[in-house]
Amino acid sequence: MPKFKRNLLPELLEELEQTQVVIIFGPRQVGKSYLLNQVAKKLKTRHCYFDLEQPDDLLKFEASQSEIQKFLLSHGATIFIDEFHYIKNAGKVFKALFDLGKRDSTKKVKIFASGSSAIEMHKHIQESMAGRLHSYRLMPMLLDEYLSADQHRLSTDEYLIYGGLPEVYEYSGEKRELYLRGILETYIQKDIKSLIKEENISSFNKLLFMLAEFQGQIVVLSNLARDLRVSAQTIQSYIDILEQTYTTYVLKSFSSNLSNELKKSKKYYIYDLGIRHALLKNFISLKKRQDQGTIYETYALHYLISIANRANTDVFFWRTSKGQEVDFIWQKNQILTAIEVKTKFEMQSLPKGLEAFFRAYPKTSKAIILFAESKIYDEYNEIEIKGRKVFVIDIKESHKYLKQILNSDQ
Repeated sequence: MPKFKRNLLPELLEELEQTQVVIIFGPRQVGKSYLLNQVAKKLKTRHCYFDLEQPDDLLKFEASQSEIQKFLLSHGATIFIDEFHYIKNAGKVFKALFDLGKRDSTKKVKIFASGSSAIEMHKHIQESMAGRLHSYRLMPMLLDEYLSADQHRLSTDEYLIYGGLPEVYEYSGEKRELYLRGILETYIQKDIKSLIKEENISSFNKLLFMLAEFQGQIVVLSNLARDLRVSAQTIQSYIDILEQTYTTYVLKSFSSNLSNELKKSKKYYIYDLGIRHALLKNFISLKKRQDQGTIYETYALHYLISIANRANTDVFFWRTSKGQEVDFIWQKNQILTAIEVKTKFEMQSLPKGLEAFFRAYPKTSKAIILFAESKIYDEYNEIEIKGRKVFVIDIKESHKYLKQILNSDQ
């Protein structure tokens, strides 16, 4: 299996010098256990690792809160706990150990833990852990992480079809497809079945397929409810579960209350492209696909979210009642950047959606156009159109430039 360099690892290694409890959240099979093990390998002091999906490890935590605390204190200065939510009152255990270490340095314990959904954060860490907790979100690999493989150079087109779950690249051919379908089935059995009623599993599965099919389009929940013959409230509850288990990202529309803007519209994106294509049962090559635009748009969103997660920034889309649209609006410190994704881009004028946005928001600092194919533009281009600074960038090379460009006005 290729070994990938994850962008989050340096931040986690810095946490070794801090006292706070560290929790990594993210979907199943995204690489949380791998990262915990990578951090553990850097330690020269005594430490231990527990995977609570292993019965033998879980059995050790089926005890009272005080007994668990004593048990962890006896196992070294650094404790790694995979899938921590299996611990009853995990938040109370973590809080008590943190506070004990603050009072008595000889009993200081550093905890790294992982969890597969935001639901676990709210359910198991209910009491205030302000100042005691650092949480990180690990999502499927970005393109630059994928290209960091130590064994061989991988194909970018391959990544856009099979997605960012690291273990998928341990396989080849049909075995990759079987792996992704297996993850999908396991996810529904493990993470979803316990959260929704048994009789609703079928409608939930159909909703997943519809979201994958309509990826990147404005979706009206009442229409989905009608098609699935359930209530709009039920559809919303499903969406909430998908969002909180890091399966689906909800992209909201940008508006400052101009009369012609869509104000409450939303788009939905399955986070991992491999899982999306498993839902659609479609793994044909990128060049033969009818949904290339959706795939490139999804990749761009993944990267923007990864930057925004650390930059305290919002990402939206923009659309008017006349159909004028911009794929993404990046907002930081009230400064706006408009971002368009184009499968092919040859023109030397602004796309109509960007022109409309600049008219509506003349203080917008700049625009970025990400293209998949172009005969007239290089990998990176900085040009001026009608007095506007426009960056035209090959989307497959965008990880080299986007972060710096988006933060250049800050």
